Amino acid sequence: MKNDDFENFEDEKVGEGWWQSIMQDDGSVAVPETEVNGQENGGKLPKSPQEVDVENDWELVNDLFQEEKKVSCDVIDFNKGGLIVNGQSFQGFVPISHMDDLLAIEDDLQREEKLKAYIGCRLFLKIIECDPRRGRIVLSERAAQTEPGQRQKLLEMLEVGKVLTGRVTNVTDFGVFVDLGGVEGLVHISELSWGRVIHPSQYASINETIEVLVLQINRDQCRVSLSIKRLKPNPWEEITTRYPQGTILDGTITEIVKFGAFARLEDGLEGLIHISEMGVDGSVTPNDLFDRGQHVKVEVVLVDPDRQRMSLRLVSED
Repeated sequence: MKNDDFENFEDEKVGEGWWQSIMQDDGSVAVPETEVNGQENGGKLPKSPQEVDVENDWELVNDLFQEEKKVSCDVIDFNKGGLIVNGQSFQGFVPISHMDDLLAIEDDLQREEKLKAYIGCRLFLKIIECDPRRGRIVLSERAAQTEPGQRQKLLEMLEVGKVLTGRVTNVTDFGVFVDLGGVEGLVHISELSWGRVIHPSQYASINETIEVLVLQINRDQCRVSLSIKRLKPNPWEEITTRYPQGTILDGTITEIVKFGAFARLEDGLEGLIHISEMGVDGSVTPNDLFDRGQHVKVEVVLVDPDRQRMSLRLVSED
């Protein structure tokens, strides 16, 4: 990967999307920020900082965060994303992906019962996110099992461009979270594959061990941006030379939409067969012609490597 690629990497990929991802449950349904702050959730109204007599002592919270100290917190409520806890002079949130007993539970009802059972319990946690501007405090049970200073030590050792092995802790609509051994990194959905990604669950599952490339490190906020796709060559480079207009290729149908169908030509490289390029009249729909996984022959009509798009024409095999 070129240095320019790192320099041009966008900060928003480890910004607001990061928070929304970490607030999700381990299924792929996003938990809106409003839900955590008091909107109805399955007949429950989770307590918010405004409804509980807890005023966050941000100086204390920041010290606990920086020094990686364990804290004892009481669980006061829950939502489908995790637990709401009260600590000494602060209130925070523990995502499901940071609870050892909840990580592998996939059944929604079982997960809800398990979360409910935590109410009134005292947990030993570490603060992994401290954002006074947005009033956010995120804690982790898994992080509390590591030695003090391990997170900071690992952050200092991390280098942009380094290839690491980690364990998947959460798969969300925004991407895949990976535990690097005390620090959690995010593979944003745009960094999973050179091709289209329908959902990150196509590329990783919870507890799976995967290889990732470090793209960006924010040591102040303890956020690490990772990539899977950049461990492989970009198939769109020199594509006009490899697949000039008129080239006949074998493809596999990956998705069918109203206006056409997408065909995968190789890993990370898909093209669109528009309905106008199928050689059929207006009464025939793409669903009438194709099934997912079907093998087809196509002709390259147009390639746009800058936008990573390819237009294909269906070739009759008669």
